[in-house]
Amino acid sequence: MADISIAAILRAGIFSPNHIANDAAILHAVVAELRRRGCQVKVYSEEEFCNAVIDEDVVLAMCRGDRAVEKIQHLEDAGRLVVNSGYGIENCIRMIMVRLLAQAGVPLPEFFVVDTDVDVRKQLLKAGFGSCWVKKGDAPVHHLEDIARCRHAEEAQELLHEFFFRHISKAVVSKDVGGEKIRCYGVASSGWFHSFLPFRSAAFKDEDNDTLSQTLQEKVKDICMKAAEVLNVDVFGCDIVLDTHGDCQLVSFDDWPSFAPIRKEAARAIAKSVLSRYRKASASKRL
Repeated sequence: MADISIAAILRAGIFSPNHIANDAAILHAVVAELRRRGCQVKVYSEEEFCNAVIDEDVVLAMCRGDRAVEKIQHLEDAGRLVVNSGYGIENCIRMIMVRLLAQAGVPLPEFFVVDTDVDVRKQLLKAGFGSCWVKKGDAPVHHLEDIARCRHAEEAQELLHEFFFRHISKAVVSKDVGGEKIRCYGVASSGWFHSFLPFRSAAFKDEDNDTLSQTLQEKVKDICMKAAEVLNVDVFGCDIVLDTHGDCQLVSFDDWPSFAPIRKEAARAIAKSVLSRYRKASASKRL
C-alpha cells in the first residue's frame, strides 16, 4: 500500500464544541492504521488544507468550514476519493438534513424549519409541541448552546430570539420524543455498524449488558444506513430513540463523529473501508 498517498484533514476547533481532543483522536487513530498498512499520510489542519496544493490520491475529510468543504467538493468532482464526501458534509447542515431524510421516509420526530425572527409559539402549540429541541439550522454547530432542549413554546421562542441576535437565521424545532436512546456508529460503504445503550433503563433489564437484541439492532441499523445513503455520508454516528410502542426515530446524525467509546475498532473499520474503496476505484479506472 506504500503507493497510496492520503491527505487527512483535522476538524477546526470551532466545529468541535467540547470534543476537540476526541475529534482529533479518531482521525489520528485512522492515520495510524493506514500508516501501519504502508500508506503515506499527511495530516493537515483545515487552514493548511485550504492553502495547500493537494496531490494525494485520497482525502480523509473531517472538515466543516465553507472553504475546506468547497475545496474537497472540487477534488471530488475531479475524481479524487474523498471520505466523507464534501456534498455529504454539506447535506448534514441541519435544515438540509431533516428535509432530505423526511422526503426519503426516514422516521424522524415531527419538526419545523423556522426563521429565527418569527414568533412560532402559536405554531408549536397548535402542533401539540410540549418540550422540544431547538437546533441551529443554517450552518454547522459552533457552540454547545446551538442545540438546546426547551420545556415549552415560550422557552423555545426565547432561544430563537437569542439565535437571531447571534446571526443564526434558521433553526430546526423538533418534538421531544420520550424513550430509550440508542447510540449508533457506522461505515456505510463496508456495512460496519455498532450500536449500544448509553443510558440503559429498567425497560431493557433483559438485554445483555448494553447490547441490543438482534432484531432491534437490525431495525436500528436499517434506519441508520438508509440515512447515511440519503445524505451521502460514509462515516457517521447517530442517535435513535425507541419509544414505548417499539417505534424507532432518528433524532441526530453526525458526519464523522469522534467514536470515543469504540475508537480503536472504528479506526480499523474506517481504514479498511478507505483502502477497499480506493482499490475498487483504481480497478475501475484501469478497465
